[in-house]
Amino acid sequence: MFEFSLSPDWAPRCAVFDCDGVILDSETTWGQIQGQVFKGWGVDYTPELQASLVGYTAYDVARRLAELSQPAGLTDLGKQEHYQQVLTDILATERATIEAGVDEIPGAIALIKKLAQHIPVAVASNSTAPVLETKIRAAGLSDVLTTWVSSDDVAKGKPAPDIYLEAVRRLDGRPELTLTLEDSVAGLTAAIAAGTQPLVYLGEPTDKPLLLTAGVGRCDSFTDPQLLAQVERWFSTGAPQ
Repeated sequence: MFEFSLSPDWAPRCAVFDCDGVILDSETTWGQIQGQVFKGWGVDYTPELQASLVGYTAYDVARRLAELSQPAGLTDLGKQEHYQQVLTDILATERATIEAGVDEIPGAIALIKKLAQHIPVAVASNSTAPVLETKIRAAGLSDVLTTWVSSDDVAKGKPAPDIYLEAVRRLDGRPELTLTLEDSVAGLTAAIAAGTQPLVYLGEPTDKPLLLTAGVGRCDSFTDPQLLAQVERWFSTGAPQ
């Protein structure tokens, strides 16, 4: 399934991809590992809790886990130390998970390479800088992308627009001529707030209404012939002036 609502004469001048769940299937892997981390800190990782954390930064996840697991009676300093311990655990576990190997979302890397033949392409992710670097190199994209932006590079991660605005700035682009690809409500909220043109990757059935209605289109596969034909049309007719 591929839907796209912009006019036929629109074409992107640059593109920005989310990473987890769009390029790499790390969202699924991390969801499983994250459950183990929460359990290790004595917190029940319910489906509701998991859903509430999709697309958020490791700092946000650590802050939530620290709140749920902190012992009673801690001083402000004790609370900060507890948060740092939780954050260190989460970051170390996430990096080890990525280094062990994560599957590509089918067709995502080929699509990035196809777009990069014509326009600059970036990745904008809520991952920390070291973890995002690991993901980009694991995907073999370090020589394909123009740049990549992590949550460490901006004041606020998604759902704030900062990461997308910084990516567009680095690409010397304009938000309204930037194609973004997202799969989470937090990421989609950020992409819309930044003024970009988000294509939502569904991948599988979702019960999140925003993913089904917002943005300029939807696809459930990066190998969909209609999507690939649209890419060919963009660059056979030339980019907008």
